[in-house]
Amino acid sequence: MFRLRTAVRPLSLGAVAAAATLMLAAPAHALDGITDRAGDFLPSFAGSIASGDLDVIAATVLYDPGSNVFTFSSRQSGAVGSTPTGFYVWGVNRGAGTAGFAAQGLTGVLFDRVVLLRPDGTGSIGGTALPAGSVTVSGNVITGVVSGTLLPSTGFAPASYTFNVWPRDGAFAGFAAISDFAPDNANFTATVVPEPSTLLLMSLGAAGLAWRRRRAA
Repeated sequence: MFRLRTAVRPLSLGAVAAAATLMLAAPAHALDGITDRAGDFLPSFAGSIASGDLDVIAATVLYDPGSNVFTFSSRQSGAVGSTPTGFYVWGVNRGAGTAGFAAQGLTGVLFDRVVLLRPDGTGSIGGTALPAGSVTVSGNVITGVVSGTLLPSTGFAPASYTFNVWPRDGAFAGFAAISDFAPDNANFTATVVPEPSTLLLMSLGAAGLAWRRRRAA
């Protein structure tokens, strides 16, 4: 909080209200997902480059600390499920991530756990199946909701985990099955959903600003 002093020219109510609006709109403490260039299939991919559903163009992870839930979502160039043998692998670095694809020159993709999401609405982490309804598909987007209890920390706080997503065509084996990495050779952080108490304080602040604005008018 800050106090306006008569010796300092105060911000206009409109400017303060705009700043409050930005605070309400923007999640705290993270990047708002990533975008990935369309058509950037790996040269080593053995599948068809016509498989738009295996070409990631945007991805995001939301983390809700109140419920300890991660929501993974990726948007592809084509409708999810167009490739019958396609699925989506999310690499998660919880603090002990290593460069599993260093031999292919991808030293920036770090992970110590993977989450699998499938177009048929199923998913898994290791040998644990995700509960029914955890994976949803809507056109070009596939989303998975994962409890943080299935992704225990190996050093990082959950809000500081990092991620990369790579589609695979299960008709092929090894690295040749991977069509794309998003981002190309790096990880990205989650968008942390503000807790209800934080949202309440922000809302009260915005309401106070609106009241002052009406009073000044």
